[in-house]
Amino acid sequence: MGRALTGTVIITGGNGQLGSEIAVAIAKTRPFVHLLLTARDPKADDVHALTTRIRLIGPRSIEVLPLDLTDLREVTKFAGQTVDRVHRRELPPIVDLIHSAAIASYVVDELTLDGFDPVYQINCLAPFLLTVGLLEAFRADDGTVDGGAKVMYVGCSSASYGRLDYFDHNQGRDSRPPGTPLSAKEGNIRFGSSKLIASVVLYALRRSLACTGNIPLDIFTLDPGGIAGGSHLRTGAPLSVRVAHQTRTGLRPFLRMVSRSSINKASVPAKVIAKVAFQRDTVENNERERYYILDSEYEAASVMSTLRNGPQMAGRLVQVMREAEGGKEKGSPSSMNTLQNAVTGLENESEEAR
Repeated sequence: MGRALTGTVIITGGNGQLGSEIAVAIAKTRPFVHLLLTARDPKADDVHALTTRIRLIGPRSIEVLPLDLTDLREVTKFAGQTVDRVHRRELPPIVDLIHSAAIASYVVDELTLDGFDPVYQINCLAPFLLTVGLLEAFRADDGTVDGGAKVMYVGCSSASYGRLDYFDHNQGRDSRPPGTPLSAKEGNIRFGSSKLIASVVLYALRRSLACTGNIPLDIFTLDPGGIAGGSHLRTGAPLSVRVAHQTRTGLRPFLRMVSRSSINKASVPAKVIAKVAFQRDTVENNERERYYILDSEYEAASVMSTLRNGPQMAGRLVQVMREAEGGKEKGSPSSMNTLQNAVTGLENESEEAR
């Protein structure tokens, strides 16, 4: 490729049903970005099929690296190595971080080595820790409409069933042996809670970083709607859940319009995500907290009422930060110091608002 790369795009779960289509959509429209995809097993057949598919589009800069989100040490190590590569100019700065990896489970699972419910760790803790660990690698804002970087969390309508306190006390699940089936209702609440908490703490992170004035990341959630086709992200799903995945039942998010409730192939939301990830924004738009349902934009607080409660957001952010720090290794000192200062700023702001 004769032209210099313009930035790095990181997609977690890059070989998943949606993640792979996002990678393809970006490869088709952004030939001068470096695609850095993560997968638990970069040697898997689906990874080889994906990279072959992207190579057929044309000459593209792409790599697939291992990342196990059930191990916070590995998340921290991956983030640190990526930051170092950016500092050494082996990679261009990150312009987009897309949290596509996710898991749903309808059985009681063994806790991770870090001591958390794997649904909570994969869908919430790991994305948060990865975002914080990569702070020093994002493209700096130069004041232009193309300045700065975006962090996109792939949400889900199930967040409407979620509760912020769902994982606080393990809900008694630790008394049941691993493998015990969960009802469709409990499994959906568990998954939705992980998605809700992740969205809330990432919006809180955006708000807290804005308090420091030196890391203006645009962080937001995008609900891709119902996606047709099989998925390997669900464990032990009851028949009712498997049927609902093929219908419109239970798939409406908070504000989904009728036209948004249809079940699409993964390539449809992937194209939207690729577009939103690189859309040009005004300074005023960057200052707003946005929530997307496909390409329809909403004020985030109108979709997630928790965002109107600053003290609650600050408290949840502090809790998740402490849980992430409690992993086998902490994040880089500068990143964690930046976050701690930002959290202090958010807490002070919340106190003033009371």
